[in-house]
Amino acid sequence: MIELPAIPLTGPVAVTVTVLVLTSIGVLAAVGARRTGLRRRTLWAVGAGVGLAAVSWLVIEHLWRPFPDSLPFRIYAAGAVAFFVVGCLVLQKGRRLLLVVPSVLGLVATAAVVNQIYQSYPTLRSLDPTPVSVEMSYAEFRDRTVAPQINGHDAASLVTLPLEATESEFTHRDAIAWIPPAYFSDPDLELPVIVLLAGNPGSPDQWFNAGGAGDTLADYQARHDGVSPIVISVDGTGSFGANPLCIDSDRGQVQTWLAVDVPAGIREKLRVDPDQSRWTIGGLSYGGTCSLQVLVNHPDSYGTFLNYSGQAELGTGDHRETVDDYFGGSELSFIRANPADQLAEAIREGSTAYTGIAGRFVAGKGDHEAIGDLEFMQRITSDAGMQTEFLTVDGSHDYKTWRNAFRETLDFAAQRGGLNR
Repeated sequence: MIELPAIPLTGPVAVTVTVLVLTSIGVLAAVGARRTGLRRRTLWAVGAGVGLAAVSWLVIEHLWRPFPDSLPFRIYAAGAVAFFVVGCLVLQKGRRLLLVVPSVLGLVATAAVVNQIYQSYPTLRSLDPTPVSVEMSYAEFRDRTVAPQINGHDAASLVTLPLEATESEFTHRDAIAWIPPAYFSDPDLELPVIVLLAGNPGSPDQWFNAGGAGDTLADYQARHDGVSPIVISVDGTGSFGANPLCIDSDRGQVQTWLAVDVPAGIREKLRVDPDQSRWTIGGLSYGGTCSLQVLVNHPDSYGTFLNYSGQAELGTGDHRETVDDYFGGSELSFIRANPADQLAEAIREGSTAYTGIAGRFVAGKGDHEAIGDLEFMQRITSDAGMQTEFLTVDGSHDYKTWRNAFRETLDFAAQRGGLNR
């Protein structure tokens, strides 16, 4: 297999190259159209590019609002250039072939802008990484008696794991489970579980793609004789762009799914530590907020949480809209679901419901909003009786942060699960 070079796809050099590419193809498309006497069509293409970008902004930011955070302006600007170049290609007569390459480059450069913001692929090599696990279905995994191998060495199994939503009836995608080699080599070993949640938009496989969880776990098990926690990325939204706010509502019984059905399904299908107080739930962005929500509402479901870049308050960006859309306009219903309000009430009442729970809040050093939110949440969870800490890692609200966060907190979660004490 040919290994791709580790050329950076993020950072100052990559950003500069992307800007130059977008600028160059925009200028070339405009000049080429002008030289062929198609000034009017060029203006139409300009209007189409700007118009489509503006419509995208209006729909995403104000009408549909699928994401809790606004998309950076750079994405819309890059999209406008790409739309313009493609528009020139569509409207051009006779010499369309000359605009095919600039059109493709425009689309690639737009994707590069998105990647530079969210840091999904840090290098060219990360587009086709060296495998650290063997993918298989649950049926294939169930029939195995020994660990799979890569290059003659025992490797982890990456299992597509169907879980039943018996209590919640929540419509969900299959989970993805990392099973270390020790699962096979030591049949008496009952490993702790880490349940991970992606963000919004997101899917379970993102933790083992852009999230880099496999590389971190492979390093961990290499240092611990093939042993690591079983890590399972589960669906916390129901679809790529859905935002059920991690509550039980007419949009889905997400809380019941994560607190009841997921643990029950894992215990049924895998040999794991039966003591859920040694299990961890965690996630990034929406998933980080959701992980704490689950524990605040169901403190017996897991013993530890990992909140990476979560929010201090449930919502989709506007408090009033959140209350109206998700809680029928009832502020009281919102307060009863919002973790910060629930924790404040527990503090006032002197509740001991959260004693024994531990967690880590992690934000990227460049994510100032998350830093403020998570510092506040760390204080209030600590006051409510949890053992929590807050830390920052390199990155912003992006996968660079979340890769670093998982690497920084895996040992903590493993120790909470009874490993390496």
